[in-house]
Amino acid sequence: MGPNKDTSAPVRATASALIGQLPRETWQQRSFAYWAEKQLNANDPWWRPLSSVVVGATTAAMSALLSLGFRKVVVEDLYKLTDVLEADRNRPVVTVANHESTVDDPVIWGIMPRRLRWRPEYMRWTLGARELLYMNPVMNAFFALGQTIPTVRGDGIYQLAVEIGLRKLNENKWVHVFPEARVNQEAQLLRFKWGVSRMIMEAERTPIVVPMYFSGMKAVMPLRQNVPVPRPNPFKSTLYVKVGNAMDFTRLIEEWRVSRASLAPEKAALLDREVRIAIAELLWDSVNDLKAESAAKVQALTEIYDK
Repeated sequence: MGPNKDTSAPVRATASALIGQLPRETWQQRSFAYWAEKQLNANDPWWRPLSSVVVGATTAAMSALLSLGFRKVVVEDLYKLTDVLEADRNRPVVTVANHESTVDDPVIWGIMPRRLRWRPEYMRWTLGARELLYMNPVMNAFFALGQTIPTVRGDGIYQLAVEIGLRKLNENKWVHVFPEARVNQEAQLLRFKWGVSRMIMEAERTPIVVPMYFSGMKAVMPLRQNVPVPRPNPFKSTLYVKVGNAMDFTRLIEEWRVSRASLAPEKAALLDREVRIAIAELLWDSVNDLKAESAAKVQALTEIYDK
């Protein structure tokens, strides 16, 4: 989500107001604004069937890709996510993961079971780079219906993408975030940005947070290649996915809300910043712990299949 922008008196606007401010001078701009509004509300009678087709077909295609394009796919503890999604819950869900390539989403969601793929209410909303995904009217429609929220890197935590993400959380949806905010193919995780912290803090009902870690996508889609297309190798490519235990920030959020209620605006803003940092660090720790736990298995997969 770009650099963390945080001031003592941030300029904030509702998602509807931000959409109203979007330029509409060109056909592409008008198309983008149209789909941003449709995505925000997602209440037209045609939305669910069309979204079901886009999300379901894409996820099914990614499942086929994992089956045919990879030599080995190992998924550990997926039930820790699916059990939460299918439970009779009154809280939204947030998942966070590392970000190895530009095609992590949708490829990794090929691991989702068939019973959920064609039901968009059980599938993720995610934040994706606007400059890469929303490039023309056709792509605008596809990614909007595919539940991908357009994010502008560098626009900070009060941008339209975060407001739409909050709306979806308030509707009890599942929102997935790559908090590193850019592809990272280095050994160390990048510091997590604060947009996801803000969504967790300001959702009407504190989300259930499920951390994830995966490895193998950077070999399929290296950053530096002449033709930027995925190159899975059915004789060598491996993918490892591990889902962690759910995290509950309810107590922390309740304490934050009680504390800030009696503070002046400037001090409340400072407290907000501290809590955002704390949540981002806890999320980073959870994903990094999964990475450490997975290291031996990832290495074993590499040694067996990448010879």
